[in-house]
Amino acid sequence: MTTQPAFDGFAEGSVAGPEIIYDPLRRENIGRSVLWALTSRDAVQLDRVPRFNGCGIYALYYAGDHELYGPISSDQFEVPIYVGKADPSGGRKGVTVGEAWEGNPLWSRLGNHSRKIDKASDLNVQDFFARYLPADDLFTPMAERLMIRDLRPVWNVVLEGFGVNRQGSGREGKQLRPKWHEVHTGVDWADGMTAQPGGPEPLRQQVRAHLELYGQPHPGAAGRPPGVI
Repeated sequence: MTTQPAFDGFAEGSVAGPEIIYDPLRRENIGRSVLWALTSRDAVQLDRVPRFNGCGIYALYYAGDHELYGPISSDQFEVPIYVGKADPSGGRKGVTVGEAWEGNPLWSRLGNHSRKIDKASDLNVQDFFARYLPADDLFTPMAERLMIRDLRPVWNVVLEGFGVNRQGSGREGKQLRPKWHEVHTGVDWADGMTAQPGGPEPLRQQVRAHLELYGQPHPGAAGRPPGVI
């Protein structure tokens, strides 16, 4: 008779206490349930995501030959290059917030990312894939934080600025260029901003160092139910 592995490292003989009791309503466990639903979905080529309604969470993956991203480039889509969420209309201001299923903020966010990558001089949008999950906006912030904390996607942690939108007219030249745009030029409004100190090479070195540590799937990371085989 075979025995199933203990869930989440709870070994036989563990000392009794609240820490060994699985509570599905704990904030972190709710967030993980959203992640498990996300990572169970098929990845879709980023520039071919069909139109759909709703807000939610998403993860982008790379499967190309850019030398910086070799450690995570895979058609298995295990290590995301970026994760994010899309709120319902009005969600950021907190007034007249739309329902989670209204409009298409998640689809629009993925489309914006696709167009930005397509403009980058050293990236091919056809090398990018997305998993996305329309979900209640009460839970997606928890899932997003867990994924960033556990998986450390390089465009969230090192090359901040991928998700940044164009600033108000006339402000670009007065601000530092976002790190993502320093490395991946081609977006007109960002190319007109003040360069990062040292230019792109120090950032490339940071990417390489980061992916040496976080370029492989982590068996206990967010989105991987422990003990499930």
